[in-house]
Amino acid sequence: MTTFAHAAGMVLPLPPDRWPPPAGGIRLDGLAFDPKPELHVTLVGSALGRELQATFGASAIARVREARNALDWRFERSGRLVLLRKPLAGCSKGSVAHSIIELVHLPAMAPFHRALGRLLGRQLPVPPAHVTLYTAGDARGIGASSPARLRAFTVRVVATKEITGAQASA
Repeated sequence: MTTFAHAAGMVLPLPPDRWPPPAGGIRLDGLAFDPKPELHVTLVGSALGRELQATFGASAIARVREARNALDWRFERSGRLVLLRKPLAGCSKGSVAHSIIELVHLPAMAPFHRALGRLLGRQLPVPPAHVTLYTAGDARGIGASSPARLRAFTVRVVATKEITGAQASA
C-alpha cells in the first residue's frame, strides 16, 4: 500500500485512474470552488501526527507504519457529498473556508485508530473517511478529525446533480 506523510500526518493517495480529480471549478451556493488537484484520504491528521511524534520521537513513523501495514486499505465511494464550512483561524474576522467532500467507506480506518489509541494509551475518535473534491477560501480543505467535528462543520448534504450541473455552468 502506498501512503505518504505530510506535515506530521499520513494520507492515502487515491490513484487518478480509479478516481480522477475534478476537471474544473464549480459554483455552488454563491461560492466559487476550485478542484483539488490530487485526491487522498487523511489517515493521520497533523495534530495526531504531532502527538505521536512527541510521544515516540524517531520511532513514531515506524510504529504508525506497522499499524497501517496490518490492514487492508481498500475503499468504496459512497456518493454522499457534503458541504463544509469553517472559520479560518488567524485571519480577518469573517474569513471562512468551504469544502465539498465525498464520504468513503474505508473499513480499515476504525481498527487503525484503535491501534494508534493503544499506542497512546487512550481511545481516539475515528475520523470520518472522506475525500476533499473542491475548496473555497483555503486550498488545503477542512480537516474533520472526528464525527463531532464533521457535524460541526457540515452546512448541508449536496446532491450529485448539483455538482455535475455546476460543472457544466462554471
